[in-house]
Amino acid sequence: MSLALHELLVCCRGLEQEKANDRKKEVEKFKRLINSADTVEQLDQNSDSRQSKHSKQLNWDAVFRVLQRYIQKETECILSGKANVSATTQANRQKKMQEISSLVKYFIRCANKRGPRLKCSELLSHVMNILQNSYTCSAYGADYSSILLKDILSVRKYWCEINQKQWADLLELYCKLYRKSCKDIDRVLLARIIFTLVRGCCLQTEGVTHSLFNFFSKSLPEARNENILAVLEHIIGALNVFLRTSTINCRRRVCALGEEILPTIMYVWSQRRPQDHLKEEIVEFFSIQLHVHHPKGAKTEETGAYADDWSKWQSLLYSLYDAIASELNQIGSRGKYSTGFRPIAVKENIVELMADICHQLFTQDSRILEITQSTAQRETHHGVANKRRRIDIGWEVIRDKLQISQSDFDIIPWLQITSVLVSKYPSILPNKEIIPLLTALHQILIQQRRGEKTSYVIECLSKIAFCQSIKKDLTFSQKPELIKIWTKIWMLTLHCVSSPQVEIQSFVLLQSIMKGTLIPMDKEFWKLFYGSACKQSYAAAQCLAQALTKYTIPEWLETGPKYASSSFEGNAPLSVRDTIMRWLLLNQMEEDTTEELITTHPIVCKDFPHHIVPRILVSLMLKDSRGGMELFKCSDIFESFFPNKVDIMDVEILDCESLFLHSTFDEVPGCFSVEENVDKQSTTRTSVHLITGLKEKLEQYLLIVAEHLLNRYFPNSQSPQAECLLRCVSLLTGVLSCYIVVGVVTEEDACKTILFQKSKLKFLMNQALLH
Repeated sequence: MSLALHELLVCCRGLEQEKANDRKKEVEKFKRLINSADTVEQLDQNSDSRQSKHSKQLNWDAVFRVLQRYIQKETECILSGKANVSATTQANRQKKMQEISSLVKYFIRCANKRGPRLKCSELLSHVMNILQNSYTCSAYGADYSSILLKDILSVRKYWCEINQKQWADLLELYCKLYRKSCKDIDRVLLARIIFTLVRGCCLQTEGVTHSLFNFFSKSLPEARNENILAVLEHIIGALNVFLRTSTINCRRRVCALGEEILPTIMYVWSQRRPQDHLKEEIVEFFSIQLHVHHPKGAKTEETGAYADDWSKWQSLLYSLYDAIASELNQIGSRGKYSTGFRPIAVKENIVELMADICHQLFTQDSRILEITQSTAQRETHHGVANKRRRIDIGWEVIRDKLQISQSDFDIIPWLQITSVLVSKYPSILPNKEIIPLLTALHQILIQQRRGEKTSYVIECLSKIAFCQSIKKDLTFSQKPELIKIWTKIWMLTLHCVSSPQVEIQSFVLLQSIMKGTLIPMDKEFWKLFYGSACKQSYAAAQCLAQALTKYTIPEWLETGPKYASSSFEGNAPLSVRDTIMRWLLLNQMEEDTTEELITTHPIVCKDFPHHIVPRILVSLMLKDSRGGMELFKCSDIFESFFPNKVDIMDVEILDCESLFLHSTFDEVPGCFSVEENVDKQSTTRTSVHLITGLKEKLEQYLLIVAEHLLNRYFPNSQSPQAECLLRCVSLLTGVLSCYIVVGVVTEEDACKTILFQKSKLKFLMNQALLH
């Protein structure tokens, strides 16, 4: 044994002496030794060595056992003292207890500073022994709880070593401490530990479900009396963690628990003015309850919905709608009278929640209902008379909120809700409400084309366009009025694409209108791709691809672009196809001056996913551009340009919803159809016909882009040339791939073209840049 360890061993024996004064002399020496470099090194080696664990060599665990016996002796010494003592003596005892718990904390951190060396089982056993004794819990409970949270549960090695029984015992112990309102341990600390333990139990074990249901059903109804909102934040956070893992197996109990405690949590939401973090947890709880009661929006038991008490749940839904609507009104009121910048948009989780609630409550007719506020807001321990109030529910409410006389703070939240509601549940929008809703949105768009709410208006219109496109029961008398309104919206949107703030949303709206064939195609649309009317972007390319897929492109327009008089053939005006090709490939390049040689064309500076530019370019040179786009869409060479949009939703909840609907036979699991896949792959490819001269022009434009990039190649430049070179290679090879798909060239001939040779050169240049 080394000299350092021998000295520590002597000190440890001194800590176990019977006389308190002798033990006191050894404490400072003990603290100095366990922080000594030589002692720490020897203890680490002995703790890490497997052989020493079965020998009598001194290691960290052996020292910890000595420390536990020291704590026991000191505690017994304090307990043996007189009960009735002076204030000074009592203060000295409190100071002594504080020193003992501080020594334990100091020792554990010295031992685990370079990685966990102490045994997890011994640490937990010691902590449990201290906390289960009423006296030691009151004396050391706060410090030991801090040790548990910061020095044990936060260490991944210990987290993985805790077994199921230890998790369950710790959780049961701290739930009891929380329920009996232990005054010796800070309640925020208790709540934080319960959150961590619930998370550990849910992730690492099984079998604590019953005890947690009991704990939350007893503790959360008392939440209205909790003075510290941070405590509720952690407890409701723990509840959400538990519900997420137990929902899939205990749907009925989750619904019953939600219906029991939801009034109290609504009271906290509406009456206690919670901070953002607590609001997030409350909204998540509301959302989980909506998804469990109504998987994927199911409204009745026949379609897969479930409630423990339907009348109570319906009343809670109305109260929840009223509470969130009041919150939105308060946002509007605060915004009107606030100074400085305030965010107007409501957080997405609240918007999603309100949309889900509206889907459950909205019917074909607007309604004025009376709701009882006692369960949500007015209930107290002593009980009071129920107060009732009237609330408006229905599409008429939304239309009133979307009047141009309202402020941005009032309109934008309801624009967000309407967008999500119509997007998630298209069938919820009655046919008779489409025209009034479009009229209100059109009026807002006329009033403010560049304001903050413009992007929300355009996004909402895009969702309604999609909703209308899938409706098959519109009356004949509605269609002329709808076409008239959509035409006005179309013309306004054409002017909005030049605004950087709403460029993407505007192109998406144009694309939605075209996809649903809501209006006859307007030739003004093609002028967007003339000159500098709009810049090259992925959104613009998507919109153009949609137009090529749905409509026949005109050959000529009456009013050409300003640069139409100067073409490669002389002064003859260019065709629409040729103009779009030049817009994609040569626009801005022609505007470059010789002084700005560093400027690179946007087509190789920006990302254009899914080979969208090559598809458009090759489709333009075909007589049947629509057929060309359809052919590329079906080709297995490229990724689908028209992917299905998936709403962002928590995967666990989504899986639970599907399982609930499968178990009630309200949804059939998707299966892969071999015949359908074969039919798609074996689609007959129609013969294609090229427009004379356009193939040569396209290749000429592509070579100009390549040469333009080559002239800006500087080996020692710090600009992102490698990315541009790769995008250029992708553009050239993408066009060749489209050639092969439509049958213009074979794969063998494509490798002999000048475009392929340029691609190889660009690739080699890129390799040189990288090295």
